[in-house]
Amino acid sequence: MEDTQTIKDKIELIFHELSKAQQKVANFVLKNPTFIGVHSAAEVGKEAGTSETTVIRFCYALGLEGYAQLQKEITLLVFNHSTNSTLDTYVSSKKELFNDQSLIEKAMGEDSSKIIRIAKQIDKQWFDEATRKLHEAKNIYIIGAGASQLGAHWLHFTMNILRPNVKLVATGTAELIRTLQEIDEHSVVVVISLHRYFKEPINIAKELHERGITVLAVTDSRLAPIHKYCSYAFILEQPQLSTIDLMPALISFLNVLVTGMMTNDPDYYNTQRVKYDDFQNSFIADRWS
Repeated sequence: MEDTQTIKDKIELIFHELSKAQQKVANFVLKNPTFIGVHSAAEVGKEAGTSETTVIRFCYALGLEGYAQLQKEITLLVFNHSTNSTLDTYVSSKKELFNDQSLIEKAMGEDSSKIIRIAKQIDKQWFDEATRKLHEAKNIYIIGAGASQLGAHWLHFTMNILRPNVKLVATGTAELIRTLQEIDEHSVVVVISLHRYFKEPINIAKELHERGITVLAVTDSRLAPIHKYCSYAFILEQPQLSTIDLMPALISFLNVLVTGMMTNDPDYYNTQRVKYDDFQNSFIADRWS
């Protein structure tokens, strides 16, 4: 494997085909890459809550010759890719632009390139199915916590202009229980779950998914825990672990998601927009008269 990214990609690619015990190893390997290079398979198994045998089987499942090859590939990954925090990654990626006379063009150009790369990864069939579900839903509920709140608020604001019965779920209030009770099979729930993956939205998705509710997830990794509890998952993956840098692509994708929903009945959504504008204009005029 000459490409240092290949081992990470391969783990993510086969993750859902692994046994539960091997998935524990996979998660531990990706979250603790520096530990792998200096510890034995037995020690990794113990830390991952499995066994040395499971670690070896995990290596074979990846197509590796054994644990030594895993150590080599992970060491190369650590050497070539920073394991800094989200903020460290964000600041470090911007340093080379600080004194650049073309800072605006280059910085926004980088955002454009990320958006295009992510767009190419989106499954068109899933996108069409998911946006049709959004259009047909009697009610839409939107959930996002932590860094994901920004996207959740934007999506709620935009959808609320175009159609009725769109609700932003407040996870930290007493209303949550009542909201969960009212969500039914005619609803679609959109969960935005970005890195650090707050537990509450994931637990809510689990509860609703088990009840047969359509859950549409927007996340940033093939290994994000939300995958287990959704009907559709859209992965906005980027090379660096930076939720801050992901925001332009997140808003762009959510904008496309709304556009996809509107393509199911353009006349209806245009009528909704006109009604909203008319009411908003009359409300503002009355307010200041």
